[in-house]
Amino acid sequence: MGTYDFVVGIFVGIGLAFVSTTWQTSRIPAVRASYPGDVVQSTVRRNATQSRYLHEAGEQTQVKKLGGYLFFGTIVSAENEIRHLIEAKNFKERPIRYLVLDLQHVTGIDYSAAEAFSRLSRVLFKKGVTLYLSGVHPGQELCESLISVGLGQEDIEVKMFADLNSALESCENEYLKTLYASKEARSNRQATSHLDVPSSDRASFQLSEPQFNSPRVNQLQKSAHFALDQHPNETRYYNLSQPLKLLLQTFQSLTPKTEDFWYRSLRFFERKEYLSGTILFKVGESATGFYLVEEGILRADYDLPQGKYFESIVAGTTCGELPFFSETDRTATVMAERDCVCWLLDRENWQLLQKEEPDIAQELLRISLKLTSERMGAITSYVLTTAG
Repeated sequence: MGTYDFVVGIFVGIGLAFVSTTWQTSRIPAVRASYPGDVVQSTVRRNATQSRYLHEAGEQTQVKKLGGYLFFGTIVSAENEIRHLIEAKNFKERPIRYLVLDLQHVTGIDYSAAEAFSRLSRVLFKKGVTLYLSGVHPGQELCESLISVGLGQEDIEVKMFADLNSALESCENEYLKTLYASKEARSNRQATSHLDVPSSDRASFQLSEPQFNSPRVNQLQKSAHFALDQHPNETRYYNLSQPLKLLLQTFQSLTPKTEDFWYRSLRFFERKEYLSGTILFKVGESATGFYLVEEGILRADYDLPQGKYFESIVAGTTCGELPFFSETDRTATVMAERDCVCWLLDRENWQLLQKEEPDIAQELLRISLKLTSERMGAITSYVLTTAG
């Protein structure tokens, strides 16, 4: 100001402040945390076979949490880190199928950063990697900025989700298609092996199965076979009636007890059907039932002072075991997300079971502790991931 002019000094000061702010902001990394998919999973309750398979298959998912304001000064480091994932050497050592970018803690984005997402989607598409964006709400400025640069267009699939849990669940559902296909193929082979089929026809049947050359597909196939090998008795349960079949499938990884043991408990369970939208119980109510889910999906919504989250409870799993066996109030509101068939052990039958079949009651208590430990581990892992 003293050398030239007061107005010139003002503009020089504004320019220096802009450069200083840009430099300081660019030093804060946009990528706050990175997790492989076998470490962080959705809160969906799945049976033992699915959980084991998804833990192995999750290696093909990479989650990166972004934060702060994304602009040309911060997006460069994030873009370079993502490109590093799909470099030939790194991609060969750890091929990924899904890249999940969590934008929940992103406060804003400029045009250059939005363009970077569009460039990344094209690069990932060439590698066969699907880009998932979580923390993107329709109608919000972040979502509009990403759409304005053409993200997800030109036949390049980019999926957007409101929260990380939904994105992870979508990835897991895609992985499970391979597990179901492997399970069906295994059942077909077992059925064919019992038939009097000429060797030439049997060879043609085996050769008709798809041949996979992709390392990612081969890894999924191996993971599926490994998970199915861990529970070879599932096919033996098909001819059993319910709820014995459900009990054995649900508890197979939690107890060594056989069908003769659980057969004595069948008269204490009652079959219940719930239409979509039906509320089974609400938070704060007394726990009067323990549920085994045979068909459909239940949704448990937790509304805590620390925040909200939900979990889906699929067929082959349990619901409401901890409050029921500990005789405490419900901690969540559970409703039928789809039409469901459940087997209910109510309070009256539980009292009779403890009196008439104490060994079964004791085993159920032990199983409930194992189930609670598993759920606490999964939920704690997810909560710590979202908070990171």
